[in-house]
Amino acid sequence: METRDDREQWTHEEVVTRARRDLLEELGLDGTPLAEGFLRVPINPRVRVGGVRTGLARFAVEQLAAALPAPARAPRFGQYQDAGDELVVHVPAALAVRAGVELPVFAAVPLKLTPFLFDVVERGPGAVAAELLARRHPAVREAERKLLATPPNYAGWEKLGAADVARAFAPVAPLVTDRQDLFQRIRVACNHALDRCLLDGLAERNPGFLDYLQCFPVARSVRRKVIAWLGPTNSGKTHRAIHALAAAPGGMYLGPLRLLALEQRDRLADLGTPCSLITGEERDAASATHSSRTVEMADFSQHHAVCVLDEMQLAFDRDRGWAWVAAYCGVAADTLIVTGPASAEAIVRRLGELCGDTVEINLLERQGKLAFEGVLDWRRVPPRTAVIGFSRALVLELKAMFEARGQRVAVIYGSLSPEVRRNEARRFREGEADLVCATDAIGLGLNLPLDRVVFYETDKFDGESNRRLEPGELLQIAGRAGRGPGATGWVAAFSTRDARRLEAALAEPQAVPAPDRLPAAPTPMHIRAIADHLQLARLAPILEFFRTRLTFPGGTFFPEVQNDVLAAAELVDTFAPDLPIETRYALACTPIDLDDHLFRSLFAEWLERLAAGERIRFPSRTDGGGGLESLEETLKIITVYRWLALKFPAAFTDLAHAELLRHEATEQTLAILRRNWGKQGLSRRECTNCGRALLPSSPHRTCRACHEGGWS
Repeated sequence: METRDDREQWTHEEVVTRARRDLLEELGLDGTPLAEGFLRVPINPRVRVGGVRTGLARFAVEQLAAALPAPARAPRFGQYQDAGDELVVHVPAALAVRAGVELPVFAAVPLKLTPFLFDVVERGPGAVAAELLARRHPAVREAERKLLATPPNYAGWEKLGAADVARAFAPVAPLVTDRQDLFQRIRVACNHALDRCLLDGLAERNPGFLDYLQCFPVARSVRRKVIAWLGPTNSGKTHRAIHALAAAPGGMYLGPLRLLALEQRDRLADLGTPCSLITGEERDAASATHSSRTVEMADFSQHHAVCVLDEMQLAFDRDRGWAWVAAYCGVAADTLIVTGPASAEAIVRRLGELCGDTVEINLLERQGKLAFEGVLDWRRVPPRTAVIGFSRALVLELKAMFEARGQRVAVIYGSLSPEVRRNEARRFREGEADLVCATDAIGLGLNLPLDRVVFYETDKFDGESNRRLEPGELLQIAGRAGRGPGATGWVAAFSTRDARRLEAALAEPQAVPAPDRLPAAPTPMHIRAIADHLQLARLAPILEFFRTRLTFPGGTFFPEVQNDVLAAAELVDTFAPDLPIETRYALACTPIDLDDHLFRSLFAEWLERLAAGERIRFPSRTDGGGGLESLEETLKIITVYRWLALKFPAAFTDLAHAELLRHEATEQTLAILRRNWGKQGLSRRECTNCGRALLPSSPHRTCRACHEGGWS
């Protein structure tokens, strides 16, 4: 006989298994297939001896579902009550509300556990399940009778279709007795019906409205060949693409940055192919056949021999991905050359399949090695090194920190104008600077003679929260080291914490995003069609309708409107309500930071004057004192003014004055950056708890996250 001491030596799994065997023996089910299956069910730490009877009930119901050919329409376990030995099974049913329209529900069916178990053993789970499904349950009959006698008064009830019900009642139907959930689902289904009828009407008047690919008729008339050059940085993919474009009778380059478009324009010119530069703020028409553009300026109206679409992985970018999707789908080119990392292969193949293109994938290897160097002493950083931080403040403090040690430093960050960034890159390239301190702006569009890239930190504030950089983001930046055939690029960090992340990123394969949700922005056709069909005068509700109520068939594209475009639309509706809707949409797409009070008030003033038909001069003074931050602000305002001047040249006529101010602000910025900031005597600082990098000037010993967590 077992003693208490013997039982105390049992493992948790042995205790639960013994309880299961005792229950099956008590019920007289031991030796049956049901019992054998129950004993094989894995025992996790959360399983308790007191829940063995409930576990058996659940297992028996699961056998009913497994015996049916359509598990989605199978009984589900509801609950088990020990007091009455009663099991509740949720059985699928349907409320027939009209011909062709049924509302899926579950009926709660109470059963005595022991007779139910014997029934399953004797007749088999398939027969028991079929009988339960065939019953006409009283609660279902009563709910159906009430719906037919007193239909809901929701708008859209009469238009309700099977597709609307399927969307609202997925993935799990409600219990027929849960009236709140049931009628909420009915209301949602009725809204889907209204939307479907609206969209059907829009599609009837505009046949291409719901077919995103048909928004680009010129591209659909061309049988395209897509050649993808995919590989890591320094694999020669862009080199191949630009040479193919230079050899073509005509075409365009599309890239993510004005700086990159400028660099490729110069490369084409060096190859003997004159090339125009077209960005959001300038048009330099040097050629009638070739152009280098930022991707948002892609020309969808003309036929091209060759188009190069660079950095295709940015199709997944949450802010600008729509531009790459539109460019791939909308460029009318005999040959579309796509470049990017190997992780972009899936999206190239998917879009090629949808567009009916012939796709050729070429995977390239890096021309030199990218090697992990470990932890580097920040006091002994060798020349030809880029030190990476992820904020303007940090980059400028890094400049001061290294200049205090006698090193010459160039800086590159996003809010610098392209001209300043290009000049800082030139200083480093020509040996006027030993180091370059940069944000992730260095990851695209700048080819620098770097031996190594060192990360001061591997966390970044992305506009919402501080987060770890993804491995792909780290590799995009790290890959700038060791450019050229056979060169070895070194990657390092200043802390053990960040070094471990870098080493892991270099070792693991890149994740491949699924190309099943690609952002599609509204075209002017969408804006006009929605405005006319719904009789809407304001732009903001039109954009909101497109974003929240439109669905593109097929599941690949989803309607996308950026929050800053919606915010700009509200301003445009307020200060220029009488302009045509297409004009207001163009204004809402202005690249301006409306969270900044100066930019917001200036934009509102310009809108009022534009609506009044007045000429808009550039402000006589925009900065507060000539400091670096105010100069950067001035250059941003000039960029917005130049962007608007290209769209509305009759109104924004002060380009010559703006260009003069741009030149002056650029020179003043360069003069400030050339100064030696080393007198501040800054040094590297880390959080004493987690090791995260702090600003060199930080007076604190812990980072914000650790401080909020109670570390002082």
